[in-house]
Amino acid sequence: MESPTQTSDLQEQINTWKTEVNTVREDLQMMRERLAQLAFSKTNATIMAQVEHFQNRFIRQAEVADEMYHDLKQSSKKISANGQLHVIHDDRPVDDYDTLQERMETFQKLFEELKTDFNHFIPACQ
Repeated sequence: MESPTQTSDLQEQINTWKTEVNTVREDLQMMRERLAQLAFSKTNATIMAQVEHFQNRFIRQAEVADEMYHDLKQSSKKISANGQLHVIHDDRPVDDYDTLQERMETFQKLFEELKTDFNHFIPACQ
């Protein structure tokens, strides 16, 4: 995908990504609620180990979503301030559009894998 060159295009892409991150947050909340229902209804040790596994994955995915949203928000502020995208945030570099795009693609891929794994787990519990 070509990187947007106009500041308005960058802002629009970042806003789209922020919306996607918020959608992931909402999906994670629904998945957590479903997992809690499964945990209350099952006492099988194998199932409970999987429940804990998914709890941990949900927690980590939520942390990554928070980090991603924060970095997108900071990038948006930086673009608004000087019309360029040059931000570095600790160990999560956000120094150009390509880096942001790569991080978003990885974020989306990992969430889709988590969702697929969880959707395969649910029938095994019932």
